[in-house]
Amino acid sequence: MSLLTFATRDAPPELRKELVDNTYNAHVRTTIDFPGEEPVDIEMRMRAVGEVHVAFVTTTPVTLVTPSDEEDLVYLSIAGGHGVHDSTGEDLYFSPGDVNVMRRDRKTVTAIAERSPCLSIAIPRILIADRITSIDNLWATRSLADPAANLLKTYAMSLLGPAGDFSKKSHAVFSNHLVDLATLMFGANDDSVEHARKNGVKAARRQAVKADIKAHLRDPELSLGWLARRHGVSIAYLRALFYDEGTSFTDYVMAARLDYVHALLRDPQHGHLNIAGLALMAGFGDISWFNQVFRRRFGNTPSDARKGMGEDTRSLEP
Repeated sequence: MSLLTFATRDAPPELRKELVDNTYNAHVRTTIDFPGEEPVDIEMRMRAVGEVHVAFVTTTPVTLVTPSDEEDLVYLSIAGGHGVHDSTGEDLYFSPGDVNVMRRDRKTVTAIAERSPCLSIAIPRILIADRITSIDNLWATRSLADPAANLLKTYAMSLLGPAGDFSKKSHAVFSNHLVDLATLMFGANDDSVEHARKNGVKAARRQAVKADIKAHLRDPELSLGWLARRHGVSIAYLRALFYDEGTSFTDYVMAARLDYVHALLRDPQHGHLNIAGLALMAGFGDISWFNQVFRRRFGNTPSDARKGMGEDTRSLEP
């Protein structure tokens, strides 16, 4: 499934509830009500990744009504605001950063009290139940201070980025990583813990490190040591993450910087900036070296790439 995005502000007011119901119901089979007089305002990004559904929602105050669905889904919610869920006949109050599984063994109501974001992950129960030490582990409130919970959130959010649809093989891989991370968070049994660590944790660490690199391409402190301190791992562990993909930290950073410059060169909004300035924006300090590695990667010069942008633009003009 490709990434689905929508915002209620793009729909007529009288159709907004129906739009949200139809879309979100496909994620967790939940109906939605909007209390009070505040206008409905919801933004959503959602993707099915294999058998797992991931959704990130920013919403005005809302009430979710979930029917009984005992054997089907583990519906995991990572709160970005305050609210209450009538989990077991007693109200379960949640705060930003809380991680809860919403019970599905009876009809439940969840009230989100303020405009806030929420990440939800719906996993078929059958993929989790036999891999954790006890099914009762599902009902304990967790926090993003738990490393496995934080990695799960980071990895799930990375799958909601602007990339196109995934291949069937990628769907299976990404789905397995999400299940591995959820299994670790819930307490993996002896038969599952090592597999989950080798697969889900490594994949999530790698995604988080790559995202950090791309966000700090211009930072002069960007190095293996700097990243290791930020992510709480050893330099050797980081090296191994890149070696597992047949590359190195240095080569990955170089490729990321070159791809960034290439995109800037082809963006008309940056047409007024000279090439040296764009290279500096991507973290290159040696322009001569930049020109060499750019040509080696793309088969043309930065000037040729910029000219290509102009030709592409003209070809779209009437």
